[in-house]
Amino acid sequence: MFRRRRTPFALATLALIAAGMACSEQRSSPTATQRPAASASPAAAPPAAAAPSASANAANGGDAGPYQGPWLGAIVLQAPIFSDMEYPGHEHGEGHVIRLGYLRYGEKTPVLPEPHVKPNCPEGWYELLAGGFVCGRYATLDLDHPKFKEVTPPDLQGPLPYQYGINLVNGTPLYRHVPSHEQRVQAEPWLFKPRKPKTDDADNPYALASNTTVGGLDAGVALGQNAAIAIGLNTAGAAIGENSGDPPDTPWWEKESPDGGPPQITLEDLQEDTGDVVRRMVKGFYLSLDHQVTASGTKWWKTVAGQIAPAYRIMLAPPSSDFHGVWLGKDAATYVKDGGTERRIDKLPMAFVVGYYTKKWSLDDAHKHATATDKIDHFTAVGLTGENARVNGTTYWETDEGWWLRSQDAARAEQATPPEGLRPGEKWIDVNLTRQLLVAYEGDKPVYVTIFSSGRDEHETPPGSFRIREKHLTSTMDGDADIASDGPYSIEDVPYIQYFNGGYALHGAFWHSMFGRVKSHGCVNLSPWDAKTLFGWTDPQLPEGWHAVVATKDRPGTRVFVHGRAPGTCTDLTQSTDVQCPDHYPK
Repeated sequence: MFRRRRTPFALATLALIAAGMACSEQRSSPTATQRPAASASPAAAPPAAAAPSASANAANGGDAGPYQGPWLGAIVLQAPIFSDMEYPGHEHGEGHVIRLGYLRYGEKTPVLPEPHVKPNCPEGWYELLAGGFVCGRYATLDLDHPKFKEVTPPDLQGPLPYQYGINLVNGTPLYRHVPSHEQRVQAEPWLFKPRKPKTDDADNPYALASNTTVGGLDAGVALGQNAAIAIGLNTAGAAIGENSGDPPDTPWWEKESPDGGPPQITLEDLQEDTGDVVRRMVKGFYLSLDHQVTASGTKWWKTVAGQIAPAYRIMLAPPSSDFHGVWLGKDAATYVKDGGTERRIDKLPMAFVVGYYTKKWSLDDAHKHATATDKIDHFTAVGLTGENARVNGTTYWETDEGWWLRSQDAARAEQATPPEGLRPGEKWIDVNLTRQLLVAYEGDKPVYVTIFSSGRDEHETPPGSFRIREKHLTSTMDGDADIASDGPYSIEDVPYIQYFNGGYALHGAFWHSMFGRVKSHGCVNLSPWDAKTLFGWTDPQLPEGWHAVVATKDRPGTRVFVHGRAPGTCTDLTQSTDVQCPDHYPK
């Protein structure tokens, strides 16, 4: 189950609206892709944070130009925004003060500059133009404050707010600061293991290189024996300590894992709350990266959370796909690969190609014979006429370009019935688990269509009618294993999260590209571009400079209607004896 990491300062105990952490993600090693060109990005409404708010423009004399200030900048990881100049749960705030959202350091929002000093906040409360109050203990009007400038603001133009990296090996330390040599000896002992004595292979040109000096490892780890030690492997490619008997004092990252699976360890076990190391990481953990630094010839990554990771153990993880859905009725709205031509699709029905080896088909006049013609790319969006044909037991759909598409190769979106009680023109999202299709509506008018990945088997996404409860530009999701074959996981700053049912959320997934097929551990995984697009479209809108916003009675969240059941989920479990399917559906 996904859970949100707790913040390190006292107000972290003022939790957001309870989110029973319910979804966790399977991770796949990302493949390098280039940031899509402007023509490849969806013609999407940007997140509200990317544009000046109406209140900011009003305070700027009604000028439609960029807001000029004043600004309030956060100087902590989470600066809470309250509905009044009190704290929820405190004597004077009980029952009427709620948390509206929060700011994050490096981000700024329009503000009225005069602080309101009160005993509960000697630094003074600042009133935001978008509504709400922030205590000056957590924010400043001084945009040259070192804490404000400590982190680069999130990128609101590209598909991801931050740069990400994946940890390659078990045991990698996250430091509080750039460590000294002595501190590294303690925390990264594999770097300082003595070299093996010279052997008869020393003069063999085909033997593994073994002359790399320990001092040169960080400048670019060389292949060979010392390089293997440097990243935590023995020379046979297995984990250090494997087949060694694992003495009682062997660190967990050097112990042999049962059946070669993930280490049997919890997130709590990884914490090192004293000393120079904050925590250790398991292979596959993701970090959000702020910038790289070099100290004493060694390269380090500073994370968005302000921690330090050795660069030689972190591989950059760009989005696995630049796929995006379709704005209906917009020119050049479809996703295409290099050399393709963007198209306009005006209405439903339409479909996305989810097969990897899909062909266009032609049918004879009698619809008795089908002939394969050209190849069509994975993720291609096509308009459909609504005409179907069945040839030799296979169903074909006619496209608005005149060729036919096999139903087994695509996910088809059709007009859905609006939920009960919908106001005219009200926004809502239809999440079809059976087809892995999402359609955003305004009233009965479909406006945006895409595919997603939901949970399977013991992580099955539950159906129901919900509202978006809170939205986070990014938030860390981590948790312990649900079943023995899983290990702990941690993904810092998962992008564009929208919680709608406990810990179940719509969010971006940059670590895989299996959209249109079940993949997640419960959440609705969207491509980064789709997650950003929907985040900017749904309510409540994220005010300028805020990192998160919570729905309220006056600002309700967009409705989310989840229905159907993902194909192959909890139906054939003969190969998985440890799978326990949730009780989402009546027997």
